[in-house]
Amino acid sequence: MVETVEIPVEWREHIHPRRGGVPGPPVAVDEGAARRAREWDLAARPIAEEMLEHERTDPELGRALRAWLAKEADPAGAAAVAAVALKYLDGVEGAAFLDAWVLDHGLAFAACAVTEAISIEPGPVPRPAKPGPGGFVVGLVAYGDGGAPGGWRGEIRRVTVHDHFPAGRWVSGDAVLKRLRTLLAVAPEDEYGEAVERLSRHRGDAWRRRVASYLVPTETAWLDVSPGVSLGTGEHDHEYLLCSLSSAAQIREVRWVPATPAVIGTLLDGLGADALPLLALALRHSHDADETHPIVLRALMEIADEAVFALLLDRMGDKGVPAALQEAAERHPELALRALAPLAGDDTTRGLQAAGTVRGLLYARPDLAEAAPSGSVEALLPRPAVPDCADLPDVLTGRPARGAKTDWADPTLLPRILTRGRDRALPASATRRLLGLLAKKAPEAARVRAFCDRHSLAEFSWAVFERWHALGAPTRHNWALAQLGLIGDDTTVRRLSPLIRLWPGQGLTARAAAALDVLAAIGSDTALTHLFELTRRGRYKGLKARAARKIDEIAAARGMTRDALADRAVPDFGLDERGTLVLDYGPRRFTVTFDEQLVPLVEEPGGKVRRSAPKPGPKDDPALAPAAHALFTGLKKDLRTIADQEIRRLELAMTTRRSWTPEDFRSLFVAHPLLGHIVRRLVWTTDSGTAFRVDEAGDYADVRDDPFAPAPDDRIAIAHPVLLGDDLHAWAELFADYEILQPFEQLGRPVHRLTEAERAAHRLARVEGLVLPYGKAKGHSQGRWESVDADGGFAGGWLARRDPAGLYVVARLSPGLGHYMYGEGEDQKIEAVWAAPAPGRAPEDTVPLGRVDPVTMSEAVHDLVRSAS
Repeated sequence: MVETVEIPVEWREHIHPRRGGVPGPPVAVDEGAARRAREWDLAARPIAEEMLEHERTDPELGRALRAWLAKEADPAGAAAVAAVALKYLDGVEGAAFLDAWVLDHGLAFAACAVTEAISIEPGPVPRPAKPGPGGFVVGLVAYGDGGAPGGWRGEIRRVTVHDHFPAGRWVSGDAVLKRLRTLLAVAPEDEYGEAVERLSRHRGDAWRRRVASYLVPTETAWLDVSPGVSLGTGEHDHEYLLCSLSSAAQIREVRWVPATPAVIGTLLDGLGADALPLLALALRHSHDADETHPIVLRALMEIADEAVFALLLDRMGDKGVPAALQEAAERHPELALRALAPLAGDDTTRGLQAAGTVRGLLYARPDLAEAAPSGSVEALLPRPAVPDCADLPDVLTGRPARGAKTDWADPTLLPRILTRGRDRALPASATRRLLGLLAKKAPEAARVRAFCDRHSLAEFSWAVFERWHALGAPTRHNWALAQLGLIGDDTTVRRLSPLIRLWPGQGLTARAAAALDVLAAIGSDTALTHLFELTRRGRYKGLKARAARKIDEIAAARGMTRDALADRAVPDFGLDERGTLVLDYGPRRFTVTFDEQLVPLVEEPGGKVRRSAPKPGPKDDPALAPAAHALFTGLKKDLRTIADQEIRRLELAMTTRRSWTPEDFRSLFVAHPLLGHIVRRLVWTTDSGTAFRVDEAGDYADVRDDPFAPAPDDRIAIAHPVLLGDDLHAWAELFADYEILQPFEQLGRPVHRLTEAERAAHRLARVEGLVLPYGKAKGHSQGRWESVDADGGFAGGWLARRDPAGLYVVARLSPGLGHYMYGEGEDQKIEAVWAAPAPGRAPEDTVPLGRVDPVTMSEAVHDLVRSAS
């Protein structure tokens, strides 16, 4: 058993005392009760003698009963007579027998007699009732002796599983068992030792073993915690079983813990910190949380163990838990740091809660950092002190607003906000003024960005957000999320986006929706990029749809299309005009460049290329090298979000025939530090039909590598191979010669051109009759194809793909797609393919297939052929 923890004073009168533990209220033996018990014993003896002669009476019990009747001090015999008295005499109080046994024969005898009494039953074993006429069972069980000799009352025997209301249950209650355990807990050492020694000989069946284990829980080897074995079948019996536990090994089979001061206090007394799994059970399975959770949380406050903090983090949504986490951290700050600091960097709600708690501890006591795991709290420590700024802008002057909305955001527990020069900081009064504006969600709060250092302002903003989560993220203070949009930056975006993806699955859909407003309010290229990413990769349809609406709102406010907004929302990540980044380690310098998938690569001075930045070494600059390494790590993380998104966006632009003016093409793509790496790996074309590429210097060259300049009124697009005609092979050879790898399939893309006969036809016979697996057909309906009728409802009987001019390639399916069916379903046969101004189940107003844009037609045939193969 571990060292016991402090038990709340008000619980001590309720606990089940154990030897060496917290003492319970004193217990007295009642001489009056003992006198009554002796009288009942004398009155029951004739009945017991009669039952003793029954042929089914247990032989061992018979010998014990004869000994007791012969005035010998036999505990089992005494228990048998008591059982007879309780069953066949009126007005008998079982607890009185305990007083008589203690006074007449001592504590050890009483312990053995009570242990025997739990499993002694007078009368025949109940028989299951048999169905009567018609198959109906009249009663649950039937009793009786069946005419056997020895008296109508039956035998004296041990309890069986068929005894639903055994006479021995009088033992399992506070008046007997708990009172006897209390007496044993304070007995002199020799009396207690005698009780343990004598009880060891009375541990027969499971019922007796349980009673003995409860009475002397110091004998840890006695307790058998097998499933289904208890003192009885009720909640009271389960309580006594739990109060018998003394070691961690005994708790594995426990599945339910009533959260009462008696049980929880006794578990703390007997198990100490080992009671934590049982306290977790009590929190999870409580039926009346308002009443029981405060009891469990109070118990957790008394345990000095790191595991307490993990348990509280798991239950932060429960009432009272956030406050308990703060109290536990204040009581045991070093344990809190060791438990929570490793979690503080997670991109999860749990990480926010941990970081907010750890930061509060460190700002109150910076010396505690020594207790945290190495390297886990540096980002959460207070900055070196700088003088207060005296010359403040008007928005930060005046009396700070006070009130419940901001009291929890104590500036002394948050990072100080530096001014632009980073040599001064806002005084506490100005910080409180800013918090008041943020709590009101006042737009003028954003004006401080012109005066303050943006990084320290964003760090302060995120610390407020973390603190809010550490307090349970109460909805009345949801301004802590909204304020990120007023003073946050791109770092805020990168931290917030992973949480937005997680929250709907945690029942926090409203919080995720509010966070989308934050990204829109920040409005940077990085914020827009993450909004676009959420429309593509979000797991939850509602969130994806809301992100798409938010993008449309931003685009409309800027007077442009969603595609045009996406063109302008690609971050440059601080790359130079050549699209590279220098990592300065002091004595060493490395150049970051990118491959065809926009994966960052690190080039060493000797030309060797590696996939990651080298770790700082002992000869590197102690300040520059870690910063450069962190810069590359952040860049790599950001590109995991954006690279695939941008490559897919350009591939879609090729298949949908998007085009740009020469000016936009150069500013948005060629001159863009990041996208330029993709631009140089593709073939482009003008609407007049001239194809060209972009070289390393940003100049244009045609298929013969001659310089080329598009006309000012040209439109430039990514060349689909179907448009390159006879030059396709030449372009492929040129790219091979230059060893140019492409970001997506362009020059090697399968091409499907219509024959002259097919161009004049109204049906495309070459794909009719193909069979698509259900999953692939359903996937098409959710992607570049559509299956929506004129009223916006799901059609399912056809797939349609629209070309830039508004014509549709339509494929009729049989038997058709189900609205809600995903993954499994019947294969889909393509019955007919045609072109028309509008999609539908049957060919109407069809046009010759040659009128369809050749890129759209090639892609449509490619999709159907590939899916059917």
